[in-house]
Amino acid sequence: MVPLLILGLTELIVVLVNLGIVAGVIGGVVYLVRRVTDSGDDERIEELEAEVEELREERDSGERTSGDG
Repeated sequence: MVPLLILGLTELIVVLVNLGIVAGVIGGVVYLVRRVTDSGDDERIEELEAEVEELREERDSGERTSGDG
């Protein structure tokens, strides 16, 4: 194995590995917390999709009636 000739390089590598581990743990915790505390966005999205569909139907029926006359 080639010795690391730059002073402090070994310590720097150890510090960076430790920071990577800590960042991974924090990222995992944040991910799990956000996943557990789902704010019910799915219900809101379904409501908005239904409203958009109603508006499209109104627009289409309005175009048909104005196009017939």
